Amino acid sequence: MKKCALLAAMVLTVAGCGPTDHEKQIARVEAGLKEHLKDPDSAKIVVTDVFPMFDGEVACGTVNSKNSFGGYTGEMTFILPMAANGTMWSPSIADSELLSSMLPDDCAFMKAYAQRPGMVGVPAGLEQLTAFSKEYKAFAAKSVSEALEKQRRE
Repeated sequence: MKKCALLAAMVLTVAGCGPTDHEKQIARVEAGLKEHLKDPDSAKIVVTDVFPMFDGEVACGTVNSKNSFGGYTGEMTFILPMAANGTMWSPSIADSELLSSMLPDDCAFMKAYAQRPGMVGVPAGLEQLTAFSKEYKAFAAKSVSEALEKQRRE
């Protein structure tokens, strides 16, 4: 009986050692983002959100990595769209303080848009992408205008 209990405890311990789905998701995001950095080994990545959109996912967070001169860029925000088949699209990585201050709002817009009925689990057809692009352009124009006005006042 003691042997059975010991064996069961060992099996449960080993089974609990594997990476969780969330950890696998974060690792995929980090790997996809690193493909677009000058010095991927130096990257310090913090994934703040991953959410489903259409038939893929969108990841948001911050990255600090070394530039061509060997210095760290400072913490910059990013948005990384991912297709359902695992393909990583080209990320939006802020290259200025202005853009870095705007991308979190972009991420929030995308997340809110994705929470609408019919926006998750379906392939993004031309109609869906056109509707999204139209709303996003209006949002982005307002966001840029507000950010530039704020920067001008400072």
